Amino acid sequence: MSSIDAFIQTPLLVSAILGIVLFLFLLIIKLRNTAKVSFIFYLADGLLVAGAFYSYLAGHVIYFIFSIVIATAALVPYLILKAFDNPQKREAKRAAKFAAEKAAALEQNEFTKQAIAEIEAKNQRIAEVNKDLISNVSKFFSADNSMENFLEYCNKLITEKLSADGCVILIADDYDNMLAVKSFTGTFPPPYKLPDDLPHKPIRVETNLRFAQFPLEGNIFGEIFTSGEALLVEDSVKEPRIYQNGPEEFLRCGSYIFAPIKQQSGTVGILALARLPDKAKFDKENFNSACILADAISTAMSPLYSFLAYSEKTELNKDGTIATKYQKSLLPQKLPVIPTFTLGCFSNAAENVCGDYYDVLISRKDRMSFVMADVAGKGMNSLVVMIMIRAILRLAVNTAQSASTILSWANRGICIESSKIDHFASVALINYDSTTNEIEVSTCGNNPVFVYNAADKTMNQISTASEPMGVEKDTVFKDIRMKLNSGDIIVTCTDGLLESLNENGVQYSINNLTKVVTKNANSNAKEISNRVKDDLKKYCGTAQQYDDQSLLVIKIQ
Repeated sequence: MSSIDAFIQTPLLVSAILGIVLFLFLLIIKLRNTAKVSFIFYLADGLLVAGAFYSYLAGHVIYFIFSIVIATAALVPYLILKAFDNPQKREAKRAAKFAAEKAAALEQNEFTKQAIAEIEAKNQRIAEVNKDLISNVSKFFSADNSMENFLEYCNKLITEKLSADGCVILIADDYDNMLAVKSFTGTFPPPYKLPDDLPHKPIRVETNLRFAQFPLEGNIFGEIFTSGEALLVEDSVKEPRIYQNGPEEFLRCGSYIFAPIKQQSGTVGILALARLPDKAKFDKENFNSACILADAISTAMSPLYSFLAYSEKTELNKDGTIATKYQKSLLPQKLPVIPTFTLGCFSNAAENVCGDYYDVLISRKDRMSFVMADVAGKGMNSLVVMIMIRAILRLAVNTAQSASTILSWANRGICIESSKIDHFASVALINYDSTTNEIEVSTCGNNPVFVYNAADKTMNQISTASEPMGVEKDTVFKDIRMKLNSGDIIVTCTDGLLESLNENGVQYSINNLTKVVTKNANSNAKEISNRVKDDLKKYCGTAQQYDDQSLLVIKIQ
């Protein structure tokens, strides 16, 4: 017996190797899916391999016997289940499970179809509304007040489609950060707090809303605009953002819908609908329709905005071309030749801007007047104001009045103008007395006057900024008087020259002007103005300029 036990390790090692081979075959069957193999066989095979190896290493057969017992015990429950299994019952369960899964799939498919149908119906509604609005927006392209008329059309269309009692469309003003009412129709109980001093009368409340402007916070319109989220208010009493203004029947708030009007740049406006308290409340369907209509308004507004921008640019180009032609005829065609001083000037007009004007007037033996003006506005507007200023100054300099008095007369004449166009201007008036070599300077607005002192080779600004011409008729202007000597230089320009930008966005400034004038102080006025013009051009490079650049240089001989 002992001789046989001496060879027991060999079969143990063979059993372990065969168990590993068996495990590999089971794994291949699993991977290739050629037959179904229960995990219990992997477990049993693993126990036998582990027991054989441990017995081989420990030298005790008992461990292998224990692994056989445990593996057999693990296989017995599985074999019992398989021995007493009912194939028909198992197949019936499988069929029932398959039927349930198929029914669930069909139900899910029907739900999916229904959802798709709802989305298609919604998209069809959106397409129809967009088509209707876009086809009608073309009617407003050539009309005056195109945007206002288009919003009125949208207002009436929405009020009718949603059976609303009132509708308000508000558009944002980016400059003032306010929402302004652009279209109002029907009865719209105000959901915001009315001014305390406003009488609670229907006509007064309606007028207040029709011309109202709202900040972007502190009211329901501003909050909807800022959040960009639409809101359905079925019961305004339960909505804290709706303000109840009073017991009067016409002020009672009912049901509301607020929908933002959005463009790619963000929210641009608000569509607000109201139903009175005694009417049916807005529901979810009304709310969805309002959101669709708000999006359609936004879509239709895009081409209208583009048309208005193009139309405005075209009109400005047309006005600018005409104005530039006439403005050039107002400037001196040739500067006079005067023995006591030399003159130099230039004027660079920006695109569609015709605002700068300069003049040289020999009015009397003891007075020569120099004018540098910068008129606010563009195109024909600035040309009209320029002609008015030019006419008044040309008449007034022939009198014995001071420069400040002459500007006051011109200011009163401009302030009489009551039209809606801008009629403001910055003007520098320089009266020179050749008999005494004295200058009398008066300015309004931002046009500076500099004097280069030949004795100490310094250039200083003698004028100060003041209120522009055309603001108040009672504005008082000041005179600045000083005596000049041979070689002194008077320089005046418009702020557009000093504020000219280079490609890095840095202004030309007084410092650069001073350097050029000081460096070329020994030259005559014409050469100095040419040097400034060249230096300005070099400084600005290819940077776009947005204001006129004008300069007038006077050098005492």
